[in-house]
Amino acid sequence: MSDRSGLRPRRASAAALLALGLAASGAGLAPRGDGRSPAGPPAPKPRPGALPAPPPSADWRPRVPVSIAVHDGVATFDAPGDADGGELLVVVSSLAPEAGPFPVRLSARAVDRAEAPEVAHEGPIREPVPPPVAPTDDAPAPLLPPEPHRDFHVLVRDGDVGGASNYQKVRGTLRAVGERVQVYVAEEDLERVDAATLADVVETFDARVRPVAARTIGLADDADGDGRFTVFFSSWLTRLGGGRHAVDGYVRVTDLDPSYPAPFGNRCDMMYLSTALRAGPHLRTVMAHEYTHAVVFTRKCLHRPAAAGAVVEEEGWLDEALAHLSEDLHGFGRSNLDYRASAFLSQPERYRLVVDDYYAADLFRSHGNRGSTYLFLRWCADRYGPGLLPTLAGSDLRGAAALEAATGRTFADLFRAWTTDLALPADPASAPAFAGFRPEGPAGPWLPAGPRPSRLAADGEADAWEAAGTSPHFAIVDCGRAKAVRVRIEGPDAARLQVTAARLPRAPRLTISARAYTTANGEARLRVSAREAGGGPVKLLALTWEPQTPPADALRSPIRPGRLDADGLVDAFGVAAIPAAGALDSRPIRLEGLDASAGPVVLKLLARDESGRPVAAWATIGAESDAPAIASEPPARARR
Repeated sequence: MSDRSGLRPRRASAAALLALGLAASGAGLAPRGDGRSPAGPPAPKPRPGALPAPPPSADWRPRVPVSIAVHDGVATFDAPGDADGGELLVVVSSLAPEAGPFPVRLSARAVDRAEAPEVAHEGPIREPVPPPVAPTDDAPAPLLPPEPHRDFHVLVRDGDVGGASNYQKVRGTLRAVGERVQVYVAEEDLERVDAATLADVVETFDARVRPVAARTIGLADDADGDGRFTVFFSSWLTRLGGGRHAVDGYVRVTDLDPSYPAPFGNRCDMMYLSTALRAGPHLRTVMAHEYTHAVVFTRKCLHRPAAAGAVVEEEGWLDEALAHLSEDLHGFGRSNLDYRASAFLSQPERYRLVVDDYYAADLFRSHGNRGSTYLFLRWCADRYGPGLLPTLAGSDLRGAAALEAATGRTFADLFRAWTTDLALPADPASAPAFAGFRPEGPAGPWLPAGPRPSRLAADGEADAWEAAGTSPHFAIVDCGRAKAVRVRIEGPDAARLQVTAARLPRAPRLTISARAYTTANGEARLRVSAREAGGGPVKLLALTWEPQTPPADALRSPIRPGRLDADGLVDAFGVAAIPAAGALDSRPIRLEGLDASAGPVVLKLLARDESGRPVAAWATIGAESDAPAIASEPPARARR
């Protein structure tokens, strides 16, 4: 997490300190009706006398995406049906820079023949900005002897970050020193940070975090000139904002800028870590993440060429995405990502991708937004190569404008391709982590199952939802045996809707229903019914349950996800496979990790068909406002 605490008072006004946020003003998204960012390079001009490009045509082969034109918030198109029964994927995204939500409605009806749809044009393709020369290690700075004690000013209270009274001066004691790192612990917390944790911090920074950063994205400025980066452990991070917030770590960029006096800055290149952290992969992941924030601020703000214009911070969403992507460079673990990605995939239309300032938007602890940013930039890096990360970190642009310049594609086209690949990965067996399945099957406590779609039938009830700005919604239309279907999407013009459709090949389809209840001795139990409705057998891999909205402190909350793997599925259902058109009912399943306080609970049943493609079924229990996720009485005995 990057705690901006107001970056720009020296360059703009002191009022900027009021935004305990992630980024400055400025729009990376294009104005309505233009797929380009105004900050991007100019579009190529047609040759004199050249004929205009013919309009694109629809290709309705299975799994081939078709971009549908939208006018004034409305899109209507026909798609051919399948005599054997078929389905149509429709991805409806809002590209609005505003938060929303925007009411959107999708309906479908059977028609006798499919008219050719109006297909949306792609944006201009430009030459991408070449990646900068790979950063190299800087010359060793004079290593001054570290001070045995040092005072750090910590923002501990809510309110005006420009008010000195909201900061607490905390004395730190030097507890460990490495070649390029020094570790201080708050005096009142000396017993809370053990020797193994201190040793892990030193080893990880000197041998892993700093060397990897040096050869990829660069190094943070040595703000105090002592040749070492400072890590400060404090229990204040477990009770920020009057005890309402707990974070594992953060970087406050005003510490890196020597123009900020105390208490607004510490004039020190440093990160803050929670005393709740212990030696291990998660600690290392947090360190890699936070150091990336310091590097990005250094490269984009402190080392910005004078000719580049006014200094601006990276937008919050891209700053966090870069930090999460750097976690992949180290490979310490997924503990800082899996629950965030799972939250987004469970309710993709709820979470905005583009958020300039998480604090100002009151999304400081909204995990699904961060999951969206990671998955999007992960997809971009997979498509455009490892040079994307250092290019973005050193770009003179910010947000979507920086991404457009680095890739040569408009943000709208990137968003469309990403959301399509989330639902239709080219090779599901080797899809990136969190977008679908890993080749060896599911792993980790928060299992990915692709984006959750809604389902509707031709001539059936419409699908309606509230869309956040820059969010996708996935719908699957059951066309039955209709010769063709006509789909209509309606929303406000301000939502800036984007629509993509693709016919789906005939394949197995799972459905599940479930009921959770509490036994007389207080244990939470679950009964699940699973059915195959697409006409093909499947092998079950896992059944998972998790809170629909992860707790703020997801790693330490008693509310945890749970799962049954293959052996557990056999115990629960008697078998771990469902034949074509078959059905299974479970025995009572102990619902570990959840209780009546968990709120709505998401269930996912993960499987593979005979060709190895992933198949997933979803259910939510307790979604109704007046229905608890876990009832107090058992259901009637289920059919076996």
